Amino acid sequence: MAVTPEFIEEMLGRISLSDIVGKRVKLVRKANRMNGLCPFHNEKTPSFYVNDAEGFYHCFGCNANGDAISFLRESEGLEFIEAVKQLASLAGMEMPQNEPVDKEAAQRRRTALDLLEVAANFYQRQLDQPDGEMAREYLENRGLSAEMRQEFRIGFAPRSGLYASLQQREFPAELMQRLGVTGRSERDGSVYDYFRNRIMFPIENRQGQVIAFGARAMGDAQPKYLNSPDGPSFTKGSVVYGWSQARARVRKGLPLVIVEGYMDVIAVSASGVAGALAPLGTAMTEQQIQLVWKLHKEPVLCFDGDSAGQKAAMRALERILPLLEPGRNVRFALMAEGQDPDDLLKSEGADGFARVLAGAVSLIDMLWMQKLREFGVDRPDSSPTQRAAFWDDIRQIGRTIAHNQTRSAFLDDIEFRIGTMRDSYRRPGGRLDYRPTGKSPARPQTGRIIRHKAILALLIAFPEHLALHVEPVVAIQIEDERLEELKNVLISQMIADPDLDAEAIRHHLERLEYTNILDDLFSADMIARFGMPLDRMSSDKAGDMLAELLGRAG
Repeated sequence: MAVTPEFIEEMLGRISLSDIVGKRVKLVRKANRMNGLCPFHNEKTPSFYVNDAEGFYHCFGCNANGDAISFLRESEGLEFIEAVKQLASLAGMEMPQNEPVDKEAAQRRRTALDLLEVAANFYQRQLDQPDGEMAREYLENRGLSAEMRQEFRIGFAPRSGLYASLQQREFPAELMQRLGVTGRSERDGSVYDYFRNRIMFPIENRQGQVIAFGARAMGDAQPKYLNSPDGPSFTKGSVVYGWSQARARVRKGLPLVIVEGYMDVIAVSASGVAGALAPLGTAMTEQQIQLVWKLHKEPVLCFDGDSAGQKAAMRALERILPLLEPGRNVRFALMAEGQDPDDLLKSEGADGFARVLAGAVSLIDMLWMQKLREFGVDRPDSSPTQRAAFWDDIRQIGRTIAHNQTRSAFLDDIEFRIGTMRDSYRRPGGRLDYRPTGKSPARPQTGRIIRHKAILALLIAFPEHLALHVEPVVAIQIEDERLEELKNVLISQMIADPDLDAEAIRHHLERLEYTNILDDLFSADMIARFGMPLDRMSSDKAGDMLAELLGRAG
């Protein structure tokens, strides 16, 4: 049975080595690797490491090393083809039929990669030529340094020249056309360069080989962005842009961000705040999501703040949900309306972008917020039928998760949130209290509301005190529903990330559209009640004040 290198590469790309090894070895995550006791020799101190991003394991005690195939062969005594069959089944792939290895096909693949490498070098050289002046100015105006242009191998496609250069290397004209670097005129059959007067972004596979190009038009030419067509070495839905560069940054301990475009990837990478990847002009596919998880277990999806960006985020969310399982998750960073990461980095710098990432919301928070808006349940005049439709829809979405325990945990969270919403409607003073009591619902006490506002303001300004007072804060029942919502969001966020500072929390709450409430909490009237601006108050004084307010906030 012939198994080609291409088949092996795709198969290993679809599976997670830690899932294979984890069935025999208890693995503990440390930074971007996992370690445990080596299964190949007796040891008491773990020296066996698994690197999912690279797809290999290594033991520093006995020097055992390899990939998923070699692990199965060594641990289960399988022959090579038996190990491949087992892994192919896990990857959902059909084994190739009994055919001899096609040496000609392998040679064609090598030739194709050589051709694309020559093309990438040609485009890079052209960027420094007189014809590339406008492209250089554009890149400089976007803040791209020569170092970043080199790292991402950015180039420029002039109106002609590549075809002649490839001819000199005696590459087949038919292969040039199949790879999408040349076209043929229907009018007279002449060959022309496919990419013309465009900034060129080489797209690489996980081995760092150029397999395609993305191209940005200069001026008003359309389409603005153009990708190589799918071909023998490239399928848009199975590749992400920026893999090698993102991997280098993730290895340094930086977070991983998923953005929408080439320039966003480069801008985020240059900031030093995170590594970045982008799908190639399409909604994220299952293969791309699995590929991203190989690099980082909880990437942050950071889409543009416009309506198209929010729709793209929801499409990604619905693609990701069925794939969730322990150790694989995502968060969502909410950009301002009409703003993308490149814009934010220009206006607020690396610190501004870091604050956005610090305020990233969980997948379930993102789903809940988007569905609240979709069904109009975020409005005070929502009807029971709207709420019922909302609850039914979000339950149905939760049931799409394939992993049993993850699905159960997710649905438990949904039911808790639905129960909390129901309670808010049933409580006296709740938004809709239809129970016949024979008297009007009690009006909130002004003094109590002020105390509750003061507590929330102090917690937001001095988040380090929440851990000391979490139980009494949770026990507070705030009659104002939006304040109660803010309290719960604040608690959830601080539990999820206890290291958030006051600025990151404010940013997170503003992204969740609590700006008006924040303005009220930190208004001149509230400052007068504290006796000084909170940014001038010491943490100890704030702690004393908080303890006192909680003691009479019931």
